[in-house]
Amino acid sequence: MVLIIFMLVSGHSPHHMVIADLTRARTAVAEPRAMREDAIRVTISRDGSVYFRNQKTDPEALPELIRKAVEDGAERKVYLTVDGRAKYGDAKVVYDAIAAGGVRDICLMAEKIDPHR
Repeated sequence: MVLIIFMLVSGHSPHHMVIADLTRARTAVAEPRAMREDAIRVTISRDGSVYFRNQKTDPEALPELIRKAVEDGAERKVYLTVDGRAKYGDAKVVYDAIAAGGVRDICLMAEKIDPHR
């Protein structure tokens, strides 16, 4: 079963991850493990480019990269950041590649909406 969690992404710096304009959600929660050095972070930029951790890659390479990261001791969870302006088709290809890598626990990154604004 796929577990999808929206999370708060505050305090991230460009040195730790590729920057994307995040989707906003009221139910976003903090997920501090996303900032671990060995966390499996996948980002889809506005133009559809895919990044594994901080390196640009092809979606076809993701299954092997994910399997290798898990073998090396990474948590069996992918933290997926999708730019709010990216195309659904790009996200679907990456989602399928993550599943092909043997990980079903996917945490969608989101920015928490301030309910008082």
